[in-house]
Amino acid sequence: MRLGHLGAILGLWLTLLHVGCLGRSRDAAPTPMPRPRVVPAPVETPGALVPPGLRLEAGVRPTRQSVTLELDPRQETFRGEVDVELSLSEPTRVLWLHGTELTLRRAHVQTADSRVPVEAMPVGEDLLAFVAEAPLAPGTVTLHVEYSGRAYDKEDSGVFREQEEGRWYAMTQFQPLYARRAFPCFDEPGFKIPWSLTLRVRAEDAAFSNMPVRAEEPGAEGWKTVRFQPTPPLPTYLVAFAVGPFDAVDAGTAGEAKVPVRMLVPRGRGAEAAYAASVTAPLLAQLEEWFGSPYPYSKLDVLAVPGLVGGAMEHPGLITFGAPLMLRTPETDTLWRQRGFAETQAHELAHQWFGNLVTPAWWDDLWLNESFADWLAFKVVKRWQPTWRADVRRVEARGQAMQEDWLVTARSIRQPIESPGDIHGAFDGITYGKGAAVLAMFESSVGQDAFQRGVRHYLRTHASGIATTEDFFHALSLEAGQDVAPAFSTFLDQPGVPLVAMTLQCPKDGAPRLALEQKRYLPLGAKDTSGPHGWHVPLCVRYAVGAKEGRACTVLTGASDTLELSEAKGCPDWVHPNADARGYYHALLRGDGLEKLARRGGSRLTVPERLVLMADARALVGSGELDVGQALTLVARLGEGDAELVSSAAEVVDSVHRDLVPDSLRSHRARFVRGLFGGRARAVGFVSRPGESEETRLMRPSLLSMATTEGEDPRLRAEARRLTLRWLQDRSTLAPEDRATVLSAAAAAGDAELHQRLREAARTATDEERRLLLATLGGFRDVTLANKSLELLLDAKVDTREALAILFGLLSEAPTREVAFTFLHEHFDALRERLPRDLTTWLLGGGGFFCDAAHRDEVARVFGPRARDVEGGERVLAQSLERVDQCIAQREALRPGLTRFLARY
Repeated sequence: MRLGHLGAILGLWLTLLHVGCLGRSRDAAPTPMPRPRVVPAPVETPGALVPPGLRLEAGVRPTRQSVTLELDPRQETFRGEVDVELSLSEPTRVLWLHGTELTLRRAHVQTADSRVPVEAMPVGEDLLAFVAEAPLAPGTVTLHVEYSGRAYDKEDSGVFREQEEGRWYAMTQFQPLYARRAFPCFDEPGFKIPWSLTLRVRAEDAAFSNMPVRAEEPGAEGWKTVRFQPTPPLPTYLVAFAVGPFDAVDAGTAGEAKVPVRMLVPRGRGAEAAYAASVTAPLLAQLEEWFGSPYPYSKLDVLAVPGLVGGAMEHPGLITFGAPLMLRTPETDTLWRQRGFAETQAHELAHQWFGNLVTPAWWDDLWLNESFADWLAFKVVKRWQPTWRADVRRVEARGQAMQEDWLVTARSIRQPIESPGDIHGAFDGITYGKGAAVLAMFESSVGQDAFQRGVRHYLRTHASGIATTEDFFHALSLEAGQDVAPAFSTFLDQPGVPLVAMTLQCPKDGAPRLALEQKRYLPLGAKDTSGPHGWHVPLCVRYAVGAKEGRACTVLTGASDTLELSEAKGCPDWVHPNADARGYYHALLRGDGLEKLARRGGSRLTVPERLVLMADARALVGSGELDVGQALTLVARLGEGDAELVSSAAEVVDSVHRDLVPDSLRSHRARFVRGLFGGRARAVGFVSRPGESEETRLMRPSLLSMATTEGEDPRLRAEARRLTLRWLQDRSTLAPEDRATVLSAAAAAGDAELHQRLREAARTATDEERRLLLATLGGFRDVTLANKSLELLLDAKVDTREALAILFGLLSEAPTREVAFTFLHEHFDALRERLPRDLTTWLLGGGGFFCDAAHRDEVARVFGPRARDVEGGERVLAQSLERVDQCIAQREALRPGLTRFLARY
């Protein structure tokens, strides 16, 4: 599964503002009705009935399951029947299955020679008990259950429904724990079995699932029955189906076996899938070549889920995407959207081997799915489109993951799973971004060829089954000729980022060397009480003596060591501490090492190597180990040229945000930002030109955003306002990829007239345009206008899922933060009722933007009780409070140096 990328809430908000992908699209959002909280009625159970814990009991295992559903997307309820073939290892009286919000009607057990009645009852929120009068004998039995369930239209999990253009569609999303909302089942990844699915649907609706249709039979009263071929062994979370008036667009064939490929889209939107169709087959071919084995399923449908914002899911044979990420008309498409889709599709296709063909035995090894898919997506996209420089995206994703990993409350990549909240919490930037970065580091350490052989060995050995981290380590160690587990585990099983300090020593009577020291990186304000940390850190450095360059590598296993630069013929002019930006660590060059590197080696460094230096500078400022003025000077020197460097430089400058700057120096900060970005921003301008390079197009949003929102450039702000007002009159005056940049710049200094015009436009706009306008309304900094924007979150005619962009936009800015938090506090319960359950944790993250002790206390007081009522909420709140603590500490520590630096401007 690819999340809507995800990370800290602020980073998420900025991404959504620029890409314009927040919310769900629908023509007319009906007044949301409160979602009932389903609490099973108390039941009397036999005295010996003891529910299992988080995992079902091992003595009863499914071997196959048949599901028949009668499903009309226009209706909230559906009916179902299941037959679950079970293997009993011992006499068993109670059969435990997962089931949530299901109404049980009839059930029995079929043995070899008789039908055994059972009492069916819900127990708690997630379990079903089927109790026989006497124990069932060991062997094979079949449990038959008839039931009904619910498909909500304000959810995006289980079986859910969406309406578009007056037409209703039903889809599924079962990862991680939502198959139990669709049918009684063994809802754990380790239970991997064949499935037979039959759907009874309206005659005018199409039906799709993981496998091709085996037969379609007309029925009475406008219904039909669609039977699908049995699946290969799958866990519950990979079973999928969709029903509704979808159009199927033939996209040819793909892969070695020439499997049929189709784009499944809401009625009338086939033309919008042209780009998705064009990139899917080439990406699949790249993956087959890398894995050395063919795509393992018999068809490949790619379905656009109407209304779903972003993200995607890797179901075998039926990959699903949020429609805004997958579909776009040529006149509204953007370079950002196309690259985002291709990267995400590479991720989902990589899952067909990693996760689908071989499935983790339990959720603690989720990284075997998501880390691998992210890591391989970057690799495959780089092979397919070298000019896209996927190595740069890899380094950017690494940096985003590190920011999450800075927190003392960060989780490990592989963490024990002790509650459902742990399962939900595992789908975060640590599993995806950190896991992918660690894989890239160890691939470089053992060698690309050996690593690839290890992956292929692992997949061959466990094909169609389940596996663990230890299984992967075993395969990789065999091919690498060394035991990789000890070093790899130091990164998997503990949180945090190593900080490696390097001191260049050039003795007169020996080769130059680097003195190395490691410890956990901790930002100012962090209080780590977990004890000492130590990693086995694979690291490589690059250096130069005159025109001759060299490279040296080691694995730092202790608190300190030395790395001899044996090939250096003299003391190096500079040393880069992270060659090729492959290492997952922050580096501190002691003495004048950083200054020498920037001055003498900057032009000889690759873009990824410069990016990693800027990420290190940002981190070291945050920990107090690098003067803020020195860091900003370094960024100004390294940030010239490439679009990716401009973007990274902007991130470093933006990290020294207004909350850290004394009021008297905020105008100085704005002048510094204008001086750094303004000239290039004015040169590229807001409006794309024919024949422009992709480099310029990619650079424009960062340059203009910094110059206008942070640099407060009056001329550019006036220009943005003029272009926005013209666009409101004539939508053809701005290219799609220019609109977010222009509108956000106009909003930063927007007045009541502009606010009213944008708000009126948002009420009548459709799809992408509406999401863009709502996000823009979250960028106004006037408190009165902020209140008017916030009203839209509770407006009966507005979908709150889309309007969340307003809330987080206002929370991210100091002038409007207080009013936005007050609104969130006062209307928390109302917002929770209007949002899918999984988004409640986003609301709890809303207190993490503050930078003072009084508001920290208020956040803890307001959200403390609510966090205990939300799955995983306490961890989200703890991380929000930790971010506030860090900001407070950084403000106090950095202000003297920041004052000295900014006083010059």
